[in-house]
Amino acid sequence: MLFLTIRKADKAATYVIMETSEYLQKIDDILNETTKFKRITRDPTEDLKKKVNKLIVKNNIASRSIKLEKLSGEFSMGYCYGNVKTHKPGNKLRPIISQIPTPTYNLAKQLCTLLTPYVPSTHNLQASSDFLDILKTSNTRGRVASLDVESLFTNVPVDRTINYIIERPSYEISWKEAPFTCPRGNKYCQIDGVAMGSPLGVLLANFFMGCVEEEVFKKLDKPDIYCRYIDDIFIKTENDDDAERLRLCLQEVSGLKLTIEKSVNNSIPFLDILAEDLQALPSMRRQTGSHQSSMRAHEGRGTSQSASRPEESSSEAPA
Repeated sequence: MLFLTIRKADKAATYVIMETSEYLQKIDDILNETTKFKRITRDPTEDLKKKVNKLIVKNNIASRSIKLEKLSGEFSMGYCYGNVKTHKPGNKLRPIISQIPTPTYNLAKQLCTLLTPYVPSTHNLQASSDFLDILKTSNTRGRVASLDVESLFTNVPVDRTINYIIERPSYEISWKEAPFTCPRGNKYCQIDGVAMGSPLGVLLANFFMGCVEEEVFKKLDKPDIYCRYIDDIFIKTENDDDAERLRLCLQEVSGLKLTIEKSVNNSIPFLDILAEDLQALPSMRRQTGSHQSSMRAHEGRGTSQSASRPEESSSEAPA
């Protein structure tokens, strides 16, 4: 009997039907990375709750301005699932570790509110409309390309990111424990990187990449277009050599692996938009010296949002 799993596509408003065995194997491949995840045999929820409350009490005594809410009630381990990267070769999964039922979730929400004003956001995109606005105001010729930070969430160096954070506001946080169960029912603990599914996941990823970008653009001139949606980067440079130089510098400063996708026929997909660098487009024509150039974009159905709990659990049906 064949079982199927229905999962949401990553960064797209679509769903993917795949064999359950393939889905489980892809989750196993992610969790087998022992530098990021550790198999555990017991549920550490109660111990974690006590530890978090001790940290909250310690903070509330030491800080006059920042008061955190102490934990009460019942909690459980988080749970892991994966969204399918339909825009990547091999349709790999983006692992998401939901922390909603855990003792750390509410504290993460409080910390997220406190830290958000300090996130370097010069190059951040909040939605597809931001990207469209950037394309419409670009009036120079160049080569368009996209960069991808491979497995950003599981590879964010947490200690280094915390050091970045400490340099900005004047308080310290410690946030590395993320126990969860996988679809097979086994227990794990994330020991490095951040959990996409925690309120702090996107914030820490953006904080780290924002600080990396600040360092990079002290060494290199910023290209005509440089913008980022979490781990996907869109650039327009004068030539391919400049794009490669930027990729290598980002890789060196971050310590992470970045891949590049160059434009084909001067067009490239980014998020849910096809960006094209055209010779002439009457509706958006730009004059640049003796020639004309323009940028246009075809917008898709909107940037997808993270699935809520009812959508997070895989749907399995025999076929």
